[in-house]
Amino acid sequence: MGFHLPEKKGGKRSQSTGKRILSPRVKLALLIAAAVLMVLLAAVCVMYFRMVRKPVLPSAKPAASHSLSPEGEEGELGGRPDVQSKVSGTRKSEDYFTILVFGSDESSGLTDTMMLVSYDVTNQKATVMSIPRDTLSNVNAKSLVSRKMNAVYKVYGGGEEGVEALRTEVSELVGFWPDYYIMIDWELVGQMVDAIGGVWFDVPRQMDYDDPTQDLHIHQQAGYRLLSGDDAMQVVRWRKNNDGSGGANGDIGRLEIQHDFLSAVLDQTLQLKNVTKINELSKLFGDNVESDLSFENLLWFATQAIMGGLKTEDVEFTTMPFEYGYYGGVSFVYPDEDELIAMINQSLNPFEQEVTIDQLDLMSVGADGSLRSSSGRVAGSAASSGTSGSSSGGSASAAPVPTLTPAPAATKTP
Repeated sequence: MGFHLPEKKGGKRSQSTGKRILSPRVKLALLIAAAVLMVLLAAVCVMYFRMVRKPVLPSAKPAASHSLSPEGEEGELGGRPDVQSKVSGTRKSEDYFTILVFGSDESSGLTDTMMLVSYDVTNQKATVMSIPRDTLSNVNAKSLVSRKMNAVYKVYGGGEEGVEALRTEVSELVGFWPDYYIMIDWELVGQMVDAIGGVWFDVPRQMDYDDPTQDLHIHQQAGYRLLSGDDAMQVVRWRKNNDGSGGANGDIGRLEIQHDFLSAVLDQTLQLKNVTKINELSKLFGDNVESDLSFENLLWFATQAIMGGLKTEDVEFTTMPFEYGYYGGVSFVYPDEDELIAMINQSLNPFEQEVTIDQLDLMSVGADGSLRSSSGRVAGSAASSGTSGSSSGGSASAAPVPTLTPAPAATKTP
């Protein structure tokens, strides 16, 4: 009496091998399922390549400038003949990009957040250098306050001209033209934090600040906790408390908090669980920024960072090396030439050609108390003593600017 294996749904077993034999109907169903999956996969790939677009690097910019002749009006464009052309040519790697990121305050029109991002996609390395808002720039303005870097965008009328002016002044600081720009809205910070479910962050101290004129109210407890989007916006905008405490480092202290916060956001955003949110995050970004990068370009950068394995330890957050200065009753900061040039060539410059002092226009205060420029010419000066800066790093001094007037009372902006 023979033993027969019972038939099972989907096929029967061979008596000799015991392996299941699929019926023609099941084979057909599996083939159809496989075909459907292949079609879906192909559709996803097509959508991906249609939506994700690698940005095309712009052509090199000339040594354009916004310095003025003494007759010019504030904000008029002019030439800067004493500064050599910016570095260009062969890049250190195939996909090496630089982006100027800044945020404009709607109430004041000032750009109190300015960062130059250098992203080597090929090697998954990035550097983010914050530019202090009080950095002195060599523009022709009626007050020293208007010569600060955070006023450039406003002085030149905002919009495309303001962006162009700010990019130019940043190029005078670093010796190369930023490839792209991104102007962000403060609301973006909160929306992106909410999109990833909040951010764990160690708030360094108790924060209590109120400015009714801006409808700005900051109240945050110190300690490590999960921040919502609204919490995050308060933390990154804080500079001091109502009683003046905690503000010893002013804008520089705020930059340090922003760096720590951005590092935390980056660490938590780059987790694989957020791969499915790339499109949502890119759309949020695209809806809340003004940029010469398209949505498809932003999506490409996001995909390269998350899928390419960019890690927090591969991103360096830093601040432009600087010295404090005081002129005409106004405090400001100016670059430390040697340290800045070393940082530029080591971490920021995307080109093989190195930046030298001849390609920069760096402001400072001379031993005699006068304003100086490494180019040998201070915008708006009736005369300048000395010639253009040399490759050895010497900075010619210039006569004090005759058009400077006492700065207006500073607005209360944390």
